[in-house]
Amino acid sequence: MSGRARRGMTMLEVSVVLAIIAVLAAMSWTSYERFSLRIGPQNAAAELSGALSEARARAVDRQADVWLIIYPDINASGQPNQGSGAWFLVEDRTHEFNDTNTPPSGHLRYSTFQPPAQIQPAPEQGVLAASMYMDSYTKRSVRFGASGTLAWTGIFAGLTPSGCSFCTGTPRRGAIVFRGDGSARFMDGAGNPFTPAGVGTLQRAVSLGLLSSDGQREFQFAVSGPVGFVDSRSR
Repeated sequence: MSGRARRGMTMLEVSVVLAIIAVLAAMSWTSYERFSLRIGPQNAAAELSGALSEARARAVDRQADVWLIIYPDINASGQPNQGSGAWFLVEDRTHEFNDTNTPPSGHLRYSTFQPPAQIQPAPEQGVLAASMYMDSYTKRSVRFGASGTLAWTGIFAGLTPSGCSFCTGTPRRGAIVFRGDGSARFMDGAGNPFTPAGVGTLQRAVSLGLLSSDGQREFQFAVSGPVGFVDSRSR
């Protein structure tokens, strides 16, 4: 065989190649993290908007009470003040979900609704139509909250932005209940009717918001009680 024999890579060359691969991997991971922080809040807002729309449409179509229940700070284990929050969509076909009397076997009440365990109504009572834990988004990139810098205009001008303006108790929670005529009522954590402060439109509307973990993205929703109208703003 003529010519010089092929030699293998030296340790120095291998080290250089591995260093380049490590740098490229670090750059890719940084880009992925930035992408996750950007897309996670957008996806969360889209799903919450879809839940609000579905709740009202389902209530009108099936003449049932449909509850959108908000827990603004639980984690996936249901522990308060340990997570980014969650929401649950429950169809109450028998209009008894908020009754205070002892429920039949297998039937739930708002007072006994305890995620993640006690959340599934009996089949004849309704269905758990959808649910979402904010901690499921990559790197916990979004939570219920408000920065106070996103102001409402139009019919909701003066409405105070909030992660959940109607949520009370421990764990904090509240509910928007859409009815068969398309209207909505609001419940606090104890199951009592919630009447927003203010006059006119503001006395009949609540706010709900999502905030990215870096504080750069915010999505606010306003719900009007009399007609169930939902508006949104973002930055």
